[in-house]
Amino acid sequence: MERTTTLVTDTLPEWAAALCRNDTATLRALYKMHFPGVKQYVLQNSGTSDDAQDVFQEAISVLWLSVKEGRLVAGTDPGGFIYKVAKNKWLDVVRSAAHKHMKVVHDERSMDRPTDVSDDIEDRLVRLREVYAKLDDKCRTVLDRFYFERKDLAAIADEMGVEEESIRTIKYRCMMKLRAVRNVIRGEENEAS
Repeated sequence: MERTTTLVTDTLPEWAAALCRNDTATLRALYKMHFPGVKQYVLQNSGTSDDAQDVFQEAISVLWLSVKEGRLVAGTDPGGFIYKVAKNKWLDVVRSAAHKHMKVVHDERSMDRPTDVSDDIEDRLVRLREVYAKLDDKCRTVLDRFYFERKDLAAIADEMGVEEESIRTIKYRCMMKLRAVRNVIRGEENEAS
């Protein structure tokens, strides 16, 4: 049985209705308004500008998918949503083995620094969504449950009838696939060698 989601854009806030229409001006505006806070958080927590762009891009993708799939909760603040997803994503990175010695600064976001808006962010988001759609079902299932449904790895493992470590490995490998393709999209495949 195929599930179809019909969005009634009249009931959505203007920014969400614009995302449903894939409006590039809205994506640019969201980037310009909300990237500085994400960037500051990541930089304060041992990250780089590139790290901030990565987690911001993932957060925008989660927001876009939530709107497209009709999972947006009424009254959602796009800035708060983006910041929360980006912060959680960065905390996952910080918790990873490569970043064990980092110290996380728990600080509320601030928007003091203006940032240039990348003109090609929309193209990169479109390509990232295309890549995400090409992941195998197991990858999409694990990533959807972890990032969109906000389930922990143990709960996902129970649902799928496997060990938690298996889910951790699947999630890691799937994210590596997405990052590898993202690097190719950004023209960095030779720099990583």
